[in-house]
Amino acid sequence: MKKGFTLVELLGVIIIISLLALLTSVAVTKLVKDSKQQISNVQINLIKSSAEMWGADNLDRLPNKGECVYLSVSDLKNEGLLDNSEKLDDNIIVRIKNELNENGKEKLEYKINGVTAGCSNGVKDLYKDESKANIPSLRGLVPVIYDEEKSSWKIIDPTEEWYDYDNQWWANAVILREDLREEKNIGDIVTVDGDNPEVLAMFVWIPRYSYTIKDEYGRKLSESDLEPTQELPGSIDIKFVGVDSIKENGLATYEGDTPSGWLTHPAFTFGNDELSGIWVGKFETSHVNIEYKLSCINESCEEADNLRILPNVKSLRYNNVSKFFFASRSIERDDNPFGINSSIIDTHMMKNSEWGAVAYLSQSKYGKYGNSDYTGANKEVYQNKSNKYITGNSNGTPSQEITLEQCKYDDITDRGEGAGSCGGGASTTGNIYGIYDMSGGEFEYVMGNYNNVVGLSGFREDFFGTKKNSKYYDKYTITTTSNCTNGECKGHALSETNKWYGNAAAFVFVDSPWFLRGGHDNTQNAGVFSFNINYGDSYIACSFRIVFAPTT
Repeated sequence: MKKGFTLVELLGVIIIISLLALLTSVAVTKLVKDSKQQISNVQINLIKSSAEMWGADNLDRLPNKGECVYLSVSDLKNEGLLDNSEKLDDNIIVRIKNELNENGKEKLEYKINGVTAGCSNGVKDLYKDESKANIPSLRGLVPVIYDEEKSSWKIIDPTEEWYDYDNQWWANAVILREDLREEKNIGDIVTVDGDNPEVLAMFVWIPRYSYTIKDEYGRKLSESDLEPTQELPGSIDIKFVGVDSIKENGLATYEGDTPSGWLTHPAFTFGNDELSGIWVGKFETSHVNIEYKLSCINESCEEADNLRILPNVKSLRYNNVSKFFFASRSIERDDNPFGINSSIIDTHMMKNSEWGAVAYLSQSKYGKYGNSDYTGANKEVYQNKSNKYITGNSNGTPSQEITLEQCKYDDITDRGEGAGSCGGGASTTGNIYGIYDMSGGEFEYVMGNYNNVVGLSGFREDFFGTKKNSKYYDKYTITTTSNCTNGECKGHALSETNKWYGNAAAFVFVDSPWFLRGGHDNTQNAGVFSFNINYGDSYIACSFRIVFAPTT
């Protein structure tokens, strides 16, 4: 006989069900709360990350310690740093305070629904010259100008005049020693040579531009100039452009101009990034305690911590291409002493196209060719004939003759009409604001390679098969300048400027697959437009140069 539930049993079941329901409700509530907290944390992390990106790119607009800028979520969205589809509260305010760490990360402060008193509110506009050159993207580098009275470099407020490309005054910036980054202020002198210099590296800004070479050997800038020849070429025409300047087939357009014959220089396309400019090492690369024979075999090489880009020191030499390459890449490794944030700056060994970008700018009205202190043959960049491998030295003349007559990069003494200064004449601007050692000094290996042939470079065969590495080198499938019509050489200072100033011209092929640039101190046909070849192995007369690409 079946029995039913008693009232007590029924009440027990109801109580158990109620308890289960209560526990389930608490669990669900906690789950929802945890989920919301996770969403909130994600939102906060998004905001912090976006603010760090903004801060890293704009801290130079806050020149005084303790100054702040306030951004809302809407500001970050307008800057393109936050996806507009994100459900984020526009009342969230981000405060960025300028108390050094130049990468903007560790000094970031933020508050929700309010701001903190005690900081000035607002942002100063960065200086922009009349040439329309893109504003230098500092990304933690410190802007400097040369104080002629004190014969020294000093820190400058980037909201004040610190470059003028119309007058061959290219923007210079430095990386300070880590122990000085919180001590130095605007107006302070910084030492770049001597014992224990305060600067680790010096860089020069090459703004994004488009170019055309209207005649075979360039054109005259003025009626007083000679008709351009291969031995004494004329000007390359250049126009500074924004990052949106690339059009179909690489042509660039301008208001009121037709695109015919104008090309956006390829050095400013870096992988998937269109760059506003690049920072180029002012001198050949050196090392604190190694003159040659690095041991770098990957991008985590600790020896890179002691790389330097400074005047009046011996170039780092006698390494194969891969060791130079991995040393330059290791500058941005975690906790590097240079303060480089790898998410916003890419450090690498100079490519052949990047060499071309500097060479073309030098041979324009913005470079030494346009500097009125030099006339005739003196428009060519003077050679560094130092047989002791000293950076920044000058022969004081573009003469092909071998002579050890030297002067230092900062010798600004006027040498007479049309000859300019001995020191400045060896730079790409004809003054102290240009790039040195691009004529003479040491041969410089660049990342320009024939058809993925490794040679004796030290790279593994799979280096060229990695998509990540494709942006770090220029590939040539041809073996002569006459075959450059396929576009591989455009802007690279190869076919378009072949043998200008009588410079050397040897093209890569399977047995010598790597380009050398600039020429050696005892090479008579050295020059900015010189190109030679090698197997890629260690060579006593080979150095290299470092480039920073401001990405994102």
